[in-house]
Amino acid sequence: MRRITIDRLEPGMMIARNVLTADGRILLTKNSILNSNYIAKLRGMGLGSLYIKDNLSDIEIPEAISTQVRSAVSSALKNTMNNFVNQKIIDIAMMQKCVKLLIEDIMSNRNILIHLEDIRIYSDYLLFHSMNVAVFSIMTGLSMGYGEGTLSELALGALLHDIGMVAIDPSILYKPGELNTEEINKIKQHPEIGFNVLRSYREISTTAAHISYQHHERVDGSGYPRKFIGKQILEFGKIAAVADTFDAVISDRPYAKGYSTTDGVIVLRKLAGSYFDPEMVEAFVANIAPYPIDSVVLLNTGETVIVTDVCKTYPQHPVVRVIMDKNGSIATAPQHIDIHQNREISIVRRLNSEETNAIITRMNENIA
Repeated sequence: MRRITIDRLEPGMMIARNVLTADGRILLTKNSILNSNYIAKLRGMGLGSLYIKDNLSDIEIPEAISTQVRSAVSSALKNTMNNFVNQKIIDIAMMQKCVKLLIEDIMSNRNILIHLEDIRIYSDYLLFHSMNVAVFSIMTGLSMGYGEGTLSELALGALLHDIGMVAIDPSILYKPGELNTEEINKIKQHPEIGFNVLRSYREISTTAAHISYQHHERVDGSGYPRKFIGKQILEFGKIAAVADTFDAVISDRPYAKGYSTTDGVIVLRKLAGSYFDPEMVEAFVANIAPYPIDSVVLLNTGETVIVTDVCKTYPQHPVVRVIMDKNGSIATAPQHIDIHQNREISIVRRLNSEETNAIITRMNENIA
């Protein structure tokens, strides 16, 4: 499958992955064939990109949490946020159930890496973002050896880390362009707003509530709202800061296409030591496939290959299938390479979407 922007969708393309709404409903199911009406509706709903099937492979890509759990948690989270807007009440018991669901699902698939970028409607960004930050934080906590109690505390704070955003004017929150200085300053109030809300609930520990307060702090003191430095920032806050940034950079926005997970990892590592605690970055990155299944990469042999399997023990050395030889000819017979077993072979880089699309076009021409 490949992720393409809405403006590049064409009738006849097949959807490769379910598209969910914030309340857990399936908007479009996997294997649906797009037509002009579907495409117009998706564009009108504010969807930035979509996964479609191509001729490169038909590999089933594992997901960190199941569709059922994702639907249940997103629906509960939407109801919780709506209730908070209308009644200023958070159903903490419901959020604790969501945390339990997420932890159990992740624990049952402990060896799964993050391969896919999330696809979401712009207006649903806050809900999916909150859930993803919780998922990423749980996975990071597991990498750091957290016990069940600590993990639940981290997850609850992460799931509600952006509750202060609900108090921000929706016209600012969902503005389809870049924010001005005044709007940015209003957005920057959400950590303190969220902290004050969460600390009023005895079921939420002060440490967990500080995730809301500190997820925009940076270890070099350049963050907000209190410009804390290094050890002044709690470990939970450092974890959430990494998870929050990663999900933000891989997500589509009205004014910018999201990065790939590969580029998202590069961003985090470049900012380790300045914005982020290097230990938290590496604990987080241990759960991200540097070369996700179905991504197209260039080898040092000159061959172009598609990733078919990734092992969490040695993610930099996946199993690949050759799709183009070193002379630029499309491969006619399947040839698989286990890079872990062939250490003289290495990956040079991941191909970008334009390069991948060019290869797919050539393969389609060969088939025709």
